[in-house]
Amino acid sequence: MSGVSLAAALLLALTATTAAAAPAPHTERISTAADGTQADGASTAAMITPNGRFVGFRSSATNLVPEGITHPGTYSYIRDLRTGHLTKIERALSTPELSADGRYATYIDWGSRNIHVFLTDLSTGDRIRVGEGSGADSTYAPAISADGRYIAYRWSGHPQFPTRIDLYDRVTGTRETVSAGPADSARDMDDPSISGDGRYIAYQDNGSGDVWVADRTAGTQTEADDDTRSTVVQLSANGRTLAMDSADGSYIRDLRTGRVQHFPDADVRAVSPDGRRVLLQDGQQDLWLRDLHGGRQAYVGHGSAVEGAISDKGRAVVYSTADTDVVPDDTNGVSDVFRRTGR
Repeated sequence: MSGVSLAAALLLALTATTAAAAPAPHTERISTAADGTQADGASTAAMITPNGRFVGFRSSATNLVPEGITHPGTYSYIRDLRTGHLTKIERALSTPELSADGRYATYIDWGSRNIHVFLTDLSTGDRIRVGEGSGADSTYAPAISADGRYIAYRWSGHPQFPTRIDLYDRVTGTRETVSAGPADSARDMDDPSISGDGRYIAYQDNGSGDVWVADRTAGTQTEADDDTRSTVVQLSANGRTLAMDSADGSYIRDLRTGRVQHFPDADVRAVSPDGRRVLLQDGQQDLWLRDLHGGRQAYVGHGSAVEGAISDKGRAVVYSTADTDVVPDDTNGVSDVFRRTGR
């Protein structure tokens, strides 16, 4: 075989191997009834577990589950993509944050007087209130560790007290404050994001615009923003990558090396569990999955996405859009949730 023919053969073999290792991109609609019936209401705010099996989302549809909806409103759902089963989470006012195996779901709901964080064991149906026991307090913005043991959340008491970031331990039933909030009541702490093992918790100071990372093992508080007023988007499950949005774009900080990547013309919507990939949204509302190591970008779709939208290693991304040309026979005229796989 000539050198040219050999080179061509090797190139052909390499191309075939690469194609086999990287399946073609595929998009499917998630926010349907178990039999594939289109939702008769809008579905949004989707998140996916690291293993890509479970997707949580919000929907105002009345026809997703057999029992239907008695009172109109927006409800929370979890779809098992392996079995196709769809579970409605009763009395949830936010998209359920899920443990890595999909067993535990945390969300906000009305307590006796105020909004509180709750945790449901989906294998037993047991539900507990995560926040403090006082009737005057309220809790918001839950973030759950991979094993479902730890839930970080924002606690708010009487107006004279600043809001703070607390952590609930499901195993011991104890609570601790992880934010180092100042005495100034105008400087509230908000938007916690937790690492998979519950060691690291990122949060923001709404007064100063600083972003902090609490290391519960070392007992330290480290400022992570780039001297720009920032908000927390997400801390990766491995606790290494922190995404932040600011007025001049988004910043991605590698907490191990200190390296910062700046995306001035895009907003970060989510970070993959391994911290290597981020979901960017540009000014045209297009979503792009970007590899932070090599800089490669892959188009996902046109729409919106939230924290937790990427599965492990970026194998799947969930997002919502009202576009009608994503999949065939999309005729319901409302926003749907989609899963994009392959790159």
